[in-house]
Amino acid sequence: MCLSGYVIILQEVITLRKWLWFCILTLFICGCSAQDKSEKDFRYTYNSFVDSILDNNGADSIDIPFRHQLEVTKESSGEYRYAITVDEPRIAMYHIQMMAVDKSASGQYPFIGLMQDEPSYNMIPNQENKEKYFVKGIILEGSSATPKFTLYVQVTWKDYSQINTRTAFFSYTYDYDKEQAKAQAEDTHEADE
Repeated sequence: MCLSGYVIILQEVITLRKWLWFCILTLFICGCSAQDKSEKDFRYTYNSFVDSILDNNGADSIDIPFRHQLEVTKESSGEYRYAITVDEPRIAMYHIQMMAVDKSASGQYPFIGLMQDEPSYNMIPNQENKEKYFVKGIILEGSSATPKFTLYVQVTWKDYSQINTRTAFFSYTYDYDKEQAKAQAEDTHEADE
């Protein structure tokens, strides 16, 4: 009798272990499928942005309700680091997404707001609350291996109702050597005055 009691308890322990392994495996599979879905959603959004920018082929939007500017610096590594600033909105902009594509480069393009776990940035004229991600402006940074490059930029956002999506396109053609020569000529002209 004592031996059969141990056998029953041993069977229950084995069954419990199988059940625990089943639960762990199920959680792992569910976690992986959720991660796979999130990754697929990101890839879809990322590729949609790239396609949209390339299809636009550098045509600037007529109405761009914010200020934008480009700054470029030459790094010690020989790369050209650029920063695209979007600020001074004239309208409310919620859930801002932004990407810059350099047609001469391949690989990953810089972006903001495309990932699910990334905070959602918003800009409203004359308002700022960093804790709630209402920002004064957004800076998108990237780099180019060559001193001469063209950037095609797309900015997408939801309007004040947070239902309608709007998009603006703009582009920059940049030549580091020309910009340096221009800056030197301006400095020389100011020194002469």
